[in-house]
Amino acid sequence: MKSEHAFALIALILGIVGGVLLCKGAIDLASKLLEGRGHIGVESPVLIVIGVIAIIASATIWTGRYLAGGVTNIILGIITVFYGKDAEGLMILISGILGILAPKIKD
Repeated sequence: MKSEHAFALIALILGIVGGVLLCKGAIDLASKLLEGRGHIGVESPVLIVIGVIAIIASATIWTGRYLAGGVTNIILGIITVFYGKDAEGLMILISGILGILAPKIKD
């Protein structure tokens, strides 16, 4: 496996894990709403959409469009950190950075 593919694979894994952790909030929100003790804030749907887009951008990195997926994940990672989801945001941010660096790595 070439180093380029290894970086793209790590970017894919980090982006998917970060996106899934953000989408996990949808399941928590749905269970609270069904119990009648929750409310939908503005940030919940935004974080879910960010999670889905981060997963798609990570798949874009894996397919070879490094710059598009990398820049998308960097922007989404910064937005996620500002919404207070530090761990997920940093995973997505690092995924974007690795996505941009992947084609520059030579064996």
